[in-house]
Amino acid sequence: MGEIKSTLDLVMERTRNLTLSDEEKQAHKQMAIASRIKGLLQKMLDGMLTEYQFESDYVRLKKEGDLTDDSLLVDEILTRLDPDQDPQPLLALLEACCRLDPAPLRTTINDYREAYQRAARKRSARLIDDLAQKHCISGSAVLANLEADGQWRQAAQDMRRQFEESLNRARVRLINR
Repeated sequence: MGEIKSTLDLVMERTRNLTLSDEEKQAHKQMAIASRIKGLLQKMLDGMLTEYQFESDYVRLKKEGDLTDDSLLVDEILTRLDPDQDPQPLLALLEACCRLDPAPLRTTINDYREAYQRAARKRSARLIDDLAQKHCISGSAVLANLEADGQWRQAAQDMRRQFEESLNRARVRLINR
Protein backbone atom coordinates (compact mmCIF):
# COMPACT_ATOMS: atom_id res chain seq x y z
CA MET A 1 0.00 0.00 0.00
CA GLY A 2 1.25 3.49 -0.90
CA GLU A 3 2.36 6.01 1.61
CA ILE A 4 0.25 9.14 2.05
CA LYS A 5 2.33 12.29 1.79
CA SER A 6 1.51 15.68 3.21
CA THR A 7 1.38 18.74 1.02
CA LEU A 8 4.59 19.96 2.61
CA ASP A 9 6.33 16.69 1.76
CA LEU A 10 5.20 17.00 -1.86
CA VAL A 11 6.38 20.60 -2.12
CA MET A 12 9.73 19.79 -0.54
CA GLU A 13 10.19 16.83 -2.86
CA ARG A 14 9.49 18.87 -6.00
CA THR A 15 11.60 21.88 -5.01
CA ARG A 16 14.60 19.97 -3.66
CA ASN A 17 16.91 20.83 -6.54
CA LEU A 18 15.74 24.40 -7.10
CA THR A 19 17.99 27.28 -6.13
CA LEU A 20 17.57 31.03 -6.24
CA SER A 21 19.71 33.16 -8.50
CA ASP A 22 21.74 35.99 -6.99
CA GLU A 23 19.22 38.52 -8.36
CA GLU A 24 16.33 36.64 -6.78
CA LYS A 25 18.16 36.42 -3.46
CA GLN A 26 18.85 40.17 -3.57
CA ALA A 27 15.22 40.91 -4.46
CA HIS A 28 13.98 38.79 -1.54
CA LYS A 29 16.41 40.55 0.78
CA GLN A 30 15.22 43.96 -0.41
CA MET A 31 11.58 42.95 0.07
CA ALA A 32 12.31 41.74 3.60
CA ILE A 33 14.13 44.96 4.48
CA ALA A 34 11.36 47.09 2.95
CA SER A 35 8.81 45.15 4.98
CA ARG A 36 10.79 45.72 8.18
CA ILE A 37 11.07 49.44 7.39
CA LYS A 38 7.29 49.61 6.89
CA GLY A 39 6.78 47.86 10.22
CA LEU A 40 9.15 50.21 12.06
CA LEU A 41 7.52 53.24 10.50
CA GLN A 42 4.03 52.03 11.41
CA LYS A 43 5.12 51.37 14.99
CA MET A 44 6.47 54.91 15.24
CA LEU A 45 3.30 56.40 13.78
CA ASP A 46 1.21 54.32 16.19
CA GLY A 47 3.22 55.70 19.11
CA MET A 48 4.90 52.41 19.96
CA LEU A 49 8.35 53.81 19.12
CA THR A 50 9.79 57.24 19.71
CA GLU A 51 11.66 59.00 16.93
CA TYR A 52 14.91 58.20 18.73
CA GLN A 53 14.04 54.49 19.01
CA PHE A 54 13.08 54.47 15.33
CA GLU A 55 16.40 56.03 14.36
CA SER A 56 18.43 53.51 16.36
CA ASP A 57 16.41 50.55 15.01
CA TYR A 58 16.74 51.91 11.49
CA VAL A 59 20.53 52.32 11.82
CA ARG A 60 20.76 48.72 13.05
CA LEU A 61 18.56 47.54 10.16
CA LYS A 62 20.76 49.42 7.66
CA LYS A 63 23.84 47.64 9.03
CA GLU A 64 22.18 44.22 9.02
CA GLY A 65 20.83 44.69 5.52
CA ASP A 66 23.98 46.32 4.10
CA LEU A 67 21.94 49.30 2.90
CA THR A 68 24.09 51.94 1.29
CA ASP A 69 21.40 54.59 1.01
CA ASP A 70 18.06 55.59 2.50
CA SER A 71 15.97 55.19 -0.65
CA LEU A 72 13.69 52.50 0.82
CA LEU A 73 12.86 54.68 3.82
CA VAL A 74 12.44 57.80 1.67
CA ASP A 75 10.07 55.96 -0.68
CA GLU A 76 8.00 54.63 2.21
CA ILE A 77 7.76 58.03 3.89
CA LEU A 78 6.79 59.75 0.66
CA THR A 79 4.04 57.23 -0.07
CA ARG A 80 2.59 57.75 3.42
CA LEU A 81 2.35 61.54 3.22
CA ASP A 82 -1.29 62.54 3.45
CA PRO A 83 -2.44 66.14 3.86
CA ASP A 84 -5.35 65.02 6.01
CA GLN A 85 -2.93 63.54 8.57
CA ASP A 86 -0.20 65.27 10.57
CA PRO A 87 2.87 65.07 8.33
CA GLN A 88 5.31 66.32 10.98
CA PRO A 89 6.54 62.92 12.24
CA LEU A 90 7.25 61.77 8.68
CA LEU A 91 8.93 65.02 7.70
CA ALA A 92 11.04 64.88 10.87
CA LEU A 93 12.24 61.40 9.89
CA LEU A 94 13.17 62.61 6.41
CA GLU A 95 15.32 65.23 8.04
CA ALA A 96 16.78 63.13 10.86
CA CYS A 97 17.33 59.74 9.21
CA CYS A 98 17.70 60.61 5.55
CA ARG A 99 19.29 64.06 5.93
CA LEU A 100 16.86 65.59 3.42
CA ASP A 101 15.27 69.01 3.67
CA PRO A 102 11.49 68.51 3.88
CA ALA A 103 10.70 72.22 3.44
CA PRO A 104 9.25 71.86 -0.10
CA LEU A 105 6.95 69.06 1.06
CA ARG A 106 5.90 71.01 4.15
CA THR A 107 5.15 74.07 2.01
CA THR A 108 3.11 72.03 -0.47
CA ILE A 109 1.06 70.42 2.31
CA ASN A 110 0.50 73.71 4.14
CA ASP A 111 -0.52 75.49 0.92
CA TYR A 112 -3.04 72.73 0.19
CA ARG A 113 -4.48 72.85 3.70
CA GLU A 114 -4.86 76.64 3.60
CA ALA A 115 -6.47 76.57 0.14
CA TYR A 116 -8.81 73.76 1.24
CA GLN A 117 -9.89 75.65 4.38
CA ARG A 118 -10.45 78.88 2.43
CA ALA A 119 -12.53 77.07 -0.19
CA ALA A 120 -14.52 75.25 2.51
CA ARG A 121 -15.29 78.48 4.35
CA LYS A 122 -16.29 80.17 1.10
CA ARG A 123 -18.56 77.30 0.04
CA SER A 124 -20.09 77.07 3.54
CA ALA A 125 -20.87 80.78 3.51
CA ARG A 126 -22.44 80.39 0.06
CA LEU A 127 -24.63 77.46 1.21
CA ILE A 128 -25.75 79.32 4.33
CA ASP A 129 -26.54 82.40 2.25
CA ASP A 130 -28.57 80.24 -0.18
CA LEU A 131 -30.54 78.76 2.71
CA ALA A 132 -31.32 82.23 4.00
CA GLN A 133 -32.44 83.55 0.62
CA LYS A 134 -34.30 80.53 -0.77
CA HIS A 135 -35.80 79.03 2.38
CA CYS A 136 -35.66 81.88 4.90
CA ILE A 137 -33.51 79.75 7.18
CA SER A 138 -30.90 81.75 9.04
CA GLY A 139 -29.28 82.20 12.40
CA SER A 140 -26.23 81.16 14.33
CA ALA A 141 -27.36 77.54 14.57
CA VAL A 142 -27.38 77.03 10.78
CA LEU A 143 -24.42 74.99 9.62
CA ALA A 144 -23.59 73.99 6.07
CA ASN A 145 -23.20 70.28 5.38
CA LEU A 146 -20.36 70.32 2.88
CA GLU A 147 -20.20 66.54 2.60
CA ALA A 148 -23.78 66.46 1.29
CA ASP A 149 -23.02 69.12 -1.32
CA GLY A 150 -22.13 67.55 -4.66
CA GLN A 151 -20.53 70.72 -5.94
CA TRP A 152 -18.24 70.84 -2.90
CA ARG A 153 -17.33 67.15 -3.17
CA GLN A 154 -16.30 67.70 -6.79
CA ALA A 155 -14.30 70.82 -5.90
CA ALA A 156 -12.60 68.97 -3.04
CA GLN A 157 -11.68 66.08 -5.35
CA ASP A 158 -10.25 68.51 -7.88
CA MET A 159 -8.23 70.24 -5.17
CA ARG A 160 -6.94 66.88 -3.91
CA ARG A 161 -5.92 65.85 -7.43
CA GLN A 162 -4.02 69.13 -7.90
CA PHE A 163 -2.39 68.66 -4.52
CA GLU A 164 -1.27 65.14 -5.45
CA GLU A 165 0.34 66.52 -8.61
CA SER A 166 2.12 69.25 -6.64
CA LEU A 167 3.22 66.75 -4.02
CA ASN A 168 4.57 64.41 -6.69
CA ARG A 169 6.61 67.27 -8.19
CA ALA A 170 7.97 68.10 -4.73
CA ARG A 171 8.81 64.42 -4.18
CA VAL A 172 10.75 64.28 -7.44
CA ARG A 173 12.66 67.45 -6.56
CA LEU A 174 13.47 66.03 -3.13
CA ILE A 175 14.70 62.69 -4.48
CA ASN A 176 16.78 64.27 -7.26
CA ARG A 177 18.72 66.52 -4.88
